[in-house]
Amino acid sequence: MKENKYDEVSFFEQYGKMNRSLNGLDAAGEWHVLKEMLPNFDGKKVLDLGCGYGWHCRYAIENGAISVIGIDISEKMLEKAKLF
Repeated sequence: MKENKYDEVSFFEQYGKMNRSLNGLDAAGEWHVLKEMLPNFDGKKVLDLGCGYGWHCRYAIENGAISVIGIDISEKMLEKAKLF
């Protein structure tokens, strides 16, 4: 089993204070480059491994994906992703 720091209370609390955690993809420094590399999602089924807060899952749905599955080792991340 991989180490899961994200479910440690103090780590998760600090992670939640990061700008990208609070404001999503637009707050991620690499987003403007990564966004250009992504395919057209129209009609696609998407699997997001290590989905975290689910920002990329939401982006895929908002951009035409018919199905998105987000998977993460962290129960806390999955709980957060379900809130959005």
